[in-house]
Amino acid sequence: MSHNIHCQGCNADTVARSVSDLIDGHTNDQGRFCCARCGGTDTVLHAHRRPGSEGGNDTWIKGVVPIDTKFADAAYAPFVFLTAEAPDGEVTGIAFKYYRNTPSNGGKVKRGRRPDGGPVLAQSQLLSLVGRLATIGVVSSRDWRELIRTSSARAG
Repeated sequence: MSHNIHCQGCNADTVARSVSDLIDGHTNDQGRFCCARCGGTDTVLHAHRRPGSEGGNDTWIKGVVPIDTKFADAAYAPFVFLTAEAPDGEVTGIAFKYYRNTPSNGGKVKRGRRPDGGPVLAQSQLLSLVGRLATIGVVSSRDWRELIRTSSARAG
């Protein structure tokens, strides 16, 4: 499945052939999409409608972050899309996704639905993802500390 990337800065459009191409060839170190023409990060994928939302409540996909797996040839490669409420807005959310990774069997990389739903993360993968999101500024260290503090207070 190809993905059309649009730069709002220079109005250029780029196409990524697959999710792996999107991750490997169209993002910067922070997971944000980069324009192939101007290098700007004011770049988005098409709007993504939230389940159950009516018109006007689309989120915009502004980047993609792979979730580390211990197995390089894992059949299902999880990732998150970085989302925003507006094309020029800050990243305010993430959408969990995965793609079926079958190149070792001569197949193609493709997105799909697992028979059991979405990706299942190991604890180490979740912590790695949260650490990466904090590093790239999607989640602030202060917000993360506050979440841990309030979660600990509720558990006690």
